Amino acid sequence: MRRLRGSDRDGGYGWISIGLHWLTAVAIIVLLFAGDSIGVVGDRARNIHTTVASCAWLVLAVRIVWRLQQGHPPRATGQGKFTFYTGMVVHYALLAAIALMLVSGPLAGWASGSGIEIFNLHIPGAQLAMPNFYSAVRMMHIAGAVTLAVGTSLHVAGVLKHMFFDQDHTFDRIMTPPPRPQA
Repeated sequence: MRRLRGSDRDGGYGWISIGLHWLTAVAIIVLLFAGDSIGVVGDRARNIHTTVASCAWLVLAVRIVWRLQQGHPPRATGQGKFTFYTGMVVHYALLAAIALMLVSGPLAGWASGSGIEIFNLHIPGAQLAMPNFYSAVRMMHIAGAVTLAVGTSLHVAGVLKHMFFDQDHTFDRIMTPPPRPQA
């Protein structure tokens, strides 16, 4: 089977993975800050959060499917087994948290009865608010956000460890793909 140009290859990430990684990173950071501001700023922050989340929804879903389809690249040269498997667990925990957010966010907006605001478009919620269901999916959404915040912090700490302590070029793999094999 012929591989899609930009796919992962030769133990590294291809351009598709690299692009999805950085788009996801920006979206997650913006969404975490906007979501955290909802309690302080209120409806304006909620509108920004739901608008960015709605615009990023498909990219985030594709990111999950792509990584599951591509698998996780093997250890980089010189990378220890413990750090490799720890990083892999963190990566998959981040993907699981993103999946949880993709489901729980829209469900919370719907179950609240107030619906979802995207730009100036109003998507109605349930005709009657469902407070128990809303509470459950909101708690799932918060659990996903906490997992993303902790996982992202661990991920960044791992990157810094690889860059400054190990100096094993692991970070380089998510910046540029390996050279294409000569035919």
